[in-house]
Amino acid sequence: MIKSLGTVGNLVISRRELLYRTTITEIRRRYAGSVMGMAWLFLGPVLLMVLYATIYGVVFRLKPPEMSSNTYIVYMLVGLVPFLGFSEAVTSGTTSLTAHRDVLLNTVFPAELVPLRAVLVSFTSVIIGLVIVMIADIFLGSLSFWIILVPIILLLLMLFVTGLVWVLSLANLVLPDIQQVLTYLMMVLLITSPIAYTPSMLPPGFSIIIWLNPLSYFVLSLQSAVVFGTFPHLGAIAGCVVLGLLGFAFGWRTFARAKAVFFDYA
Repeated sequence: MIKSLGTVGNLVISRRELLYRTTITEIRRRYAGSVMGMAWLFLGPVLLMVLYATIYGVVFRLKPPEMSSNTYIVYMLVGLVPFLGFSEAVTSGTTSLTAHRDVLLNTVFPAELVPLRAVLVSFTSVIIGLVIVMIADIFLGSLSFWIILVPIILLLLMLFVTGLVWVLSLANLVLPDIQQVLTYLMMVLLITSPIAYTPSMLPPGFSIIIWLNPLSYFVLSLQSAVVFGTFPHLGAIAGCVVLGLLGFAFGWRTFARAKAVFFDYA
């Protein structure tokens, strides 16, 4: 695992300028031709958060008994933002190799960096969204010392997603149906993730739903640090570390060993 991190680290460092330039280019290309342009990096997360806050806080008027209405909205948004980034990163990362077949055997820009670039592009909105939520948290007066854990949790989530899309992007070269499966899988993850509900709201025996969902560990850890101002539950933060490091190492080793075989199908 440490060897995998070191190998990828050296690769990223050696190609850091190229990775940075192409990531910025991808972000600009995404919004090219739109009237608002790069402003959508900010407006997109804001509009989605306002929509969800209106639906759950105003229309449905959902609120756990232990939270105020404002706290519940922040709680929900802290869970929603990483889910949206996760969903976008997995979807775009899975198709990244098929969309850039011309670089699969390129030695200037290694194919390993193509899914990683897709993850970096997708997580720009996550960072912006969480910054907005934390600013709201300041006005609520609940920002605490444990906010320092947010970058660490996000990094572990990025490592997990990167390892996942390395595997999925290879598999997608052979099985394009994976894209269809992911559409329904993301719907399941949205429903089962503790975004609009707290673990205490589940009926007895249903908490297994949370712990079988890998995204829940990251959502619960962020909610603890940002909303409640406490150190995350040991099970949740341990899950983040295990999923982030092992998922990244497994994805890298799989990609490095199998890419030559799968590239024959590109």
